Amino acid sequence: MRRSGLALPDEGGWSIASVFVGSVYLILQNIVSTVVGVLGYSFMARMISQEEMGVVAGITLLHSLVQVLVDFGLNTSIIKFVSESIGRKTSYAKHVFSTIFFRLLTALVTFTIVFSSSTEISRVLFGSSDYSGLLSIVAIDMVFASINALLNGVLLGAGFLKSMAFFNASSIIVRWVSIVLLLGRGYGLTGVFYGWIAGSLVLLILLSFSTFRLRSFGKQSGEFGVLWSMLKFSMPVYVSSLISFLYTWYDKALILIFLPLQQLGVYNVAYTAFSVFTSIATAISSALLSYYGVVYGRGEHDAISEGMRSTSKYTMLLLFPLALGLASTSRHVLILFADRQYESGWLTLATLSVFGLAYGVSSALGNLLLVYGKTKEILVVTLLSTLLSICFMPLVFILNLMGLAIVKGMSILLSLVFSLYFLSKTVRIRFEFPVMLKILFSSIVMAFSVFAVQQVLQGSLFLPLHVIVGIATYVLLIRKMKILTDEDAKLFREIFGENFSKYVIRVVGIKTS
Repeated sequence: MRRSGLALPDEGGWSIASVFVGSVYLILQNIVSTVVGVLGYSFMARMISQEEMGVVAGITLLHSLVQVLVDFGLNTSIIKFVSESIGRKTSYAKHVFSTIFFRLLTALVTFTIVFSSSTEISRVLFGSSDYSGLLSIVAIDMVFASINALLNGVLLGAGFLKSMAFFNASSIIVRWVSIVLLLGRGYGLTGVFYGWIAGSLVLLILLSFSTFRLRSFGKQSGEFGVLWSMLKFSMPVYVSSLISFLYTWYDKALILIFLPLQQLGVYNVAYTAFSVFTSIATAISSALLSYYGVVYGRGEHDAISEGMRSTSKYTMLLLFPLALGLASTSRHVLILFADRQYESGWLTLATLSVFGLAYGVSSALGNLLLVYGKTKEILVVTLLSTLLSICFMPLVFILNLMGLAIVKGMSILLSLVFSLYFLSKTVRIRFEFPVMLKILFSSIVMAFSVFAVQQVLQGSLFLPLHVIVGIATYVLLIRKMKILTDEDAKLFREIFGENFSKYVIRVVGIKTS
């Protein structure tokens, strides 16, 4: 059914099944983006030096900082306001208009500052003014990216997951095709950042067209009062985002200050490979955020607890084996992902992947603290997880890059623990712990089987075979331990349809009555 204006989603459309269908679109987007990105990244890693890769990482750091600074917490909060309005059957146009207007102002101010100060910024980041021209180019992309992030939040809150996935995948394809073509024609780093602009511009056009179809904003021009209330609500989220940014990037900043650019290049490649995994968890969490927002708007708190129980089983089924599978194949993944010059980062990737098990649980929460308006608690979670993980900093001086990975991993784990603690004071936490242990056991056995096969069939070219062995082992264990039941079969039918679900049910060994 086609939606127009500010029409609300169908009442029956917001269910656990619809959430998984929506997350499937986002995961498919990530798969397409990952395949294209891996191919493009591999080509780029072979076309530029490790030092130039370090420059890319440094400029990416600056780009990310700018996005956080202009955000004011609105990228995340707009999802809550839009989805909650849908649940309450009220208009969200005034929220959308106000945030877009404010974002345009902050983005243009930021562009002016970065563009006019590119020489000084280049000297601070790289100790040379040689890269000021690149920073001037990137300043344009900063404007596009900041607006795109907000419009993505609007579509996510409104439940347009399919359109959002298609738009973002198209943008990634345009970005990497442009980068590859420009690198092939000898444009070097300049070509890389022109590729960024091409991808962001395509995304901006697509998102703008879809967003402005929601409703004409001309009649909402006087609705600035809502902006201040949104900013007040978003301030703790904004501060939390700033702290998260500092913690996310301080490891790279330390490498940039104390180690050669080559080390930053190696770490950046390993972390980028790990980000492919986290993007899947983010896709699921994003789909759940819009669902939880609608359910919260209706006041159905028991449905939120039930949703947590149902979705956590599937997030663990998917993310536990992916995390440990990535850990067990980290060396070969990096060789194929970039090149042998980055092989030394395999322990870093493996360590991050083990801590990535936490995403199997956290992604099922769908940022419920935000849904319940617990923005101060979000700030506390970020502060505590950051400060306590820094206690592990001495490991950096002993284990170097692997030590940084442990510090980063502890922050992921602590963030989950504190989030669960604060959530338990607001809503009933429901997980199927026996099932969780079975899935974890199956994933560990799968990882060891893959590792054992790698000792016999060595070489990166055997990676597809290693993956097949891992999948087969995992499916056999799921069948043997009877992890899936009739309830899961019903959900599969809702998601995949009657015909395809028959094959899925048969493969995973569900005994239907």
